[in-house]
Amino acid sequence: MIKIKYLIGSSNGEKLRIRLGDIIMAAFERIKSGIPGLDEALDNIRLGDNVVWNVTNLNEFSYFVDPYVKQAKEDNRNLIYIRFANHPPLIDMTEEDFRLLEIEQNNPETEFSMIECDGIKIYLVNPYNQFETFTLEVHRIIEKEGFDAFYVFDCLSDLQAVWSTDLMMGNFFKVTCPFLFQLDTVAYFPIIRGRHSFDAIAKIRETTQLFLNVHSNSPEEVYVSPLKVWNRYSQTMFLGHKFNPRTGFVKVLQDGRK
Repeated sequence: MIKIKYLIGSSNGEKLRIRLGDIIMAAFERIKSGIPGLDEALDNIRLGDNVVWNVTNLNEFSYFVDPYVKQAKEDNRNLIYIRFANHPPLIDMTEEDFRLLEIEQNNPETEFSMIECDGIKIYLVNPYNQFETFTLEVHRIIEKEGFDAFYVFDCLSDLQAVWSTDLMMGNFFKVTCPFLFQLDTVAYFPIIRGRHSFDAIAKIRETTQLFLNVHSNSPEEVYVSPLKVWNRYSQTMFLGHKFNPRTGFVKVLQDGRK
């Protein structure tokens, strides 16, 4: 069925969406993150969720984004990587991929700089085009890809470095997150802990559906502390969780005990 991109209301935190001839409860459908223990801890990531990972470095983010990408491919999701930063890519990319993106970027006949590679659409967006141009291009991509897309975004902290202000970084997230939510997408955003003002982090935390604090002692000892999980609750959800990326095991830290 063809989906009409139109939000018509809400009930008990669940969005209603029109299809041709149907009104369906579309949002809040559970999805798999690729880490079963994390799904249990968070009562699942849901369609509509923006997930912000507050990490020490991007290696920590890789522990969570790699299984998410793998799972999305297995589930035949419309998987999209929004590439805009100077840091190494957050998915596997080759020199040939970069070369093809550059060709697309310089092609006046294409609307976007985009290639498809190994089940992922990779969009290259230039943040040096200033806030308004960059944001509008990202929103056009989101509109083009429509409902139920799965996204990986480059690190939000790189936008602060480009625009030299936390304000614009926070504003980008504040106007982009609700648009993604309306289209029942799932989006992963990393941000580097300790690099931004309290006001900027507060704005992002207020807007997103999930805000997860991550730190690690080693590749086998990664700690996740959910600081915000919107519209779901369990007795252990907001406790710390110890995750071993090599085994995939997630353990709740009860009473501060490991």
